Amino acid sequence: MEQVEQEVVTGVAVEGRGMVRVLVVDDSPVVRTILSSCLKQAGYHVTQAVDGQAGLVALDAEPFDVVITNLHMPRLGGLGVLEGIKRRGLATEVVVLTGSDDMDAAVGALRLGAHDYLLKPPKRLEEIVLTIERAAEKKRLRDENSRLIRELKLLSRADFLTGLPNRRSLEEALGRELDRVRRYGASLGVAMLDLDHFKSVNDRFGHQAGDDVLRWLARTAADAFRQSDSVFRFGGEEFAVLLPAVSIDGAGDACRRFVERVAATPLRLDGGTLELTCSIGLTAAQPSDASAASVIARADRALYEAKALGRNRVVSIQPQAVSRVSFQAALEAGQAKRAQRPVPL
Repeated sequence: MEQVEQEVVTGVAVEGRGMVRVLVVDDSPVVRTILSSCLKQAGYHVTQAVDGQAGLVALDAEPFDVVITNLHMPRLGGLGVLEGIKRRGLATEVVVLTGSDDMDAAVGALRLGAHDYLLKPPKRLEEIVLTIERAAEKKRLRDENSRLIRELKLLSRADFLTGLPNRRSLEEALGRELDRVRRYGASLGVAMLDLDHFKSVNDRFGHQAGDDVLRWLARTAADAFRQSDSVFRFGGEEFAVLLPAVSIDGAGDACRRFVERVAATPLRLDGGTLELTCSIGLTAAQPSDASAASVIARADRALYEAKALGRNRVVSIQPQAVSRVSFQAALEAGQAKRAQRPVPL
């Protein structure tokens, strides 16, 4: 069993430093004690390991911000620790300890990615603290940069108005689903959804009301379709829905129910009551489809036909262009089902 001496204490509050976790790896008990005492007094959480192998065991057990390690130790030295950190993909900064007569090894460690080196035995405690502080700050900045990049990626794939995934997300998701269709023969319905006469909403009630209507439609679509389905804002008043693992007839039924739901739900806006309808173009992805764009274009063509046939309906176009099915939403039935009290946005 590896020997890992853990000495975790509550660090003092140091502004800008936080509670940084430091792993001290050295085969000398004296050096470990000096470094640990110095760093704990400076406000760090400290764990000790008696050699490089024990250090890697500690790294596998918990995360550390900084590792300070001797270059030359039994079983596994500092270069081995550094290589082990790289193999594990850890975002841990490494500071190596070396003698003044072995600077070549220190330079080699820096080339492998070490943050800095300290001469052994350490003489100035301030130098130890400053080196660890700089290493910890470097890691903090790198972590923050990674977090911001992740957030930017999420924002680049989300529609700011509705919170739904945007067109870019649709193209990526449809590409992945299309791969499943080609590999496994999975079924996938692709629907393009558009509000009818949306311009009149902006003209009558203003653009703020139009934005409220789009947000309402996004919420309604996310609630109406299955949890396994995905709803996207394509642009303007146009939305897209991916319906995996369902036949074209089953997807058509789901889309028709949504069209009827929209037609049966009047909305109360400042200045009046709004009765909406929508149209949907539907298709099924096929292994022969060249790209996600070609599937979207076919669904969009079906949407155009739904508009041309009078709106408030679902039109399905199969890839062979020989099967066209129009699921007309029953306007009279929809009007009869309209709630007595309009739904407020």
